[in-house]
Amino acid sequence: MSLDNNIFARSTKLVHPSGISIETPFLIPSFSSKGFGFSKNNKSEIGEIFDVASECLFETMLVSAYDLSCGHLNQIESSITDLTVVDSGGYEISDFQDISTVYMQPVEKKEWSIDKLKNVLDSWPEHIPAIFVSFDHPDIRVPIAQQIESAQALFANHKNQLVCLLIKPETKDQEYVQVKNIINSVDGLASFNVVGLTEKELGSSILERMRKIAEIRLAMDDSGLIGIPIHVFGSLDPITSVLYFISGAEIFDGLTWLRYAYHRGVAAYRQNYAASIVGIDIKDSFVRAKVIQHNLSYLSKMKNQMSKFLLAGSFSMFEDNDKIISESWDLLRTKVKRLRHGR
Repeated sequence: MSLDNNIFARSTKLVHPSGISIETPFLIPSFSSKGFGFSKNNKSEIGEIFDVASECLFETMLVSAYDLSCGHLNQIESSITDLTVVDSGGYEISDFQDISTVYMQPVEKKEWSIDKLKNVLDSWPEHIPAIFVSFDHPDIRVPIAQQIESAQALFANHKNQLVCLLIKPETKDQEYVQVKNIINSVDGLASFNVVGLTEKELGSSILERMRKIAEIRLAMDDSGLIGIPIHVFGSLDPITSVLYFISGAEIFDGLTWLRYAYHRGVAAYRQNYAASIVGIDIKDSFVRAKVIQHNLSYLSKMKNQMSKFLLAGSFSMFEDNDKIISESWDLLRTKVKRLRHGR
């Protein structure tokens, strides 16, 4: 089936101040200490995973400023990927669990502040191209305009890197971001290279999240912000990432690639993948390394599918999931008024 009204899915060329350029979509392998323990030598497990995976990374990756500050990851002194997203650290210190989390993991209250984030950003090597993400703290909820002002102040001395505004709910009793308020403040988004939203805070269903992404994308386009991509934090899998892509998002990251194995169009239980593909006699440590390599290759394949989709406009590019994607697009069109009646 061909796409007859492709007004959302797109590719954007981001030009870094260093001179390098890289084109979306980005499917970004993320690293976070949250949900991972410590090894026998008291080294963070995520640090050991990072050491294994870093040899296979190539285009993009995401690391947490909190993990860098606490020493869970070694300080990055040379370019591992073309572009590194330095996340704000709010995820690691909060009770917030992304949708792919298997169970609610208890989180100890940890100290984190904007000054600590500033220390990480100020010490980031200038020769390593990065996207810096605005400060996020679970105890701080303020209006969109104030979020924009705070991020502008944080990034004022970082003109040598790209910057991302991570939009959060505005009050502690809000579970989701308010699209109307984002649209009302859309002109303020022009100060940033990327606009970020967490998957979980977009809505209570996949379709609602798709609709909100589409509405924000339309408002940004109408305000001349066509060249600013939307980043969905916490979404990195063979189905929902593509659904958000056709809705107008271009950058995706998450931890699913460390929790599951991408196989035949889904994120599968890692041990089931091992039994069916690797072998039941293979040690778990080897299975993890094998799945990391496989998932990185799968993400590259997904990016190619997205790029080919933009050229051909056919859902068949998504192979195992073409029917799901095409049916979801048809349903999205019934929910976005301007898509039903034309622009």
